[in-house]
Amino acid sequence: MDFKDKVFHILCVDDTPTNLHLVKNVLDKHGYKVTLVESGAEAISYLKSRHNTIDLILLDVMMPGMDGFEVCRILKKSSLKIRRIPVVFLTAVTDIEGMNTGFEVGGVDYITKPFRPQELRMRIQTHLKLRYYEERKLEQTELELVYMMSTLADKHCEETSGHVERVSEYSRLLARLLGYGEEQAELIKRASAMHDIGKVTTPDHILHKPSKHTDDEFEIMKEHAQAGYEILHKSKLPMMQVASIIAHQHHEKWDGSGYPRGLQGQDIHILGRIVALADVLDALSSSRKYKKGWDLEDIFSFLKSQSGKHFDPRLVNLFMDNFGMFLEIRDKYAD
Repeated sequence: MDFKDKVFHILCVDDTPTNLHLVKNVLDKHGYKVTLVESGAEAISYLKSRHNTIDLILLDVMMPGMDGFEVCRILKKSSLKIRRIPVVFLTAVTDIEGMNTGFEVGGVDYITKPFRPQELRMRIQTHLKLRYYEERKLEQTELELVYMMSTLADKHCEETSGHVERVSEYSRLLARLLGYGEEQAELIKRASAMHDIGKVTTPDHILHKPSKHTDDEFEIMKEHAQAGYEILHKSKLPMMQVASIIAHQHHEKWDGSGYPRGLQGQDIHILGRIVALADVLDALSSSRKYKKGWDLEDIFSFLKSQSGKHFDPRLVNLFMDNFGMFLEIRDKYAD
């Protein structure tokens, strides 16, 4: 989405309703979504539950109970997503000491009241542009990392050429069918590409063995789930955090017989449950060196038999009710 097409959400914090509505009237005219709160405590509470929707905070300083400087200090010690939201002070405190404090506690700008509408709008736009392009740069970095790491795993594992693409697209589709928004589903799609990254640690003579693994060899194979988690989970990048969960839990089974932790039912993260089905679906439907892809009827029969055993029954039902969409993905990304 281009900058000019995005609707930005601004949180305005001021204990005076008149001031809030004055700001809202200015911003409404230029297409911003505006949320108004009348205290620092209310702002903190709102951000903890809705931080993903806020692009910028306009914050008054002189408020009862908790002033704006203290609110900003708390926000800058919160989660990474909240810390990254730019805070612009909009206040009647005009002295240099107050201005210095505003920047010291983490504000990116300091606008004094009474404000000029055009100046307020232009300075807000500047900070939103900075945030927008910083996020796009971060997103591009994440995508490059995903591409390199998934390619590394794909080459090492000698999977079929479309395996990563199909698992990723199946995962995105399942997320959408579950009700996830497009942005969340896209994140799951990209992160699921790294579900088998841990296999780079698996010895080649075991990973590429053409015949059935011995019990000892299979125990070594199973280590890739934990290894993938260890590779990914220390990253601060949101996509890598999602990918670490997927890598760790996509071999867990609904009945608790999976690995590495033997999680059961809803104790398995929904991300792990999604990719578990997507991964097996592709394994069944794709031809490999040692097998042919299964017929559709056999896939249906197997997935039904494993509903409530291997797979989350809700996900199996979603596949059955929408299997045509999955077939389109299979055919589009055929080897």
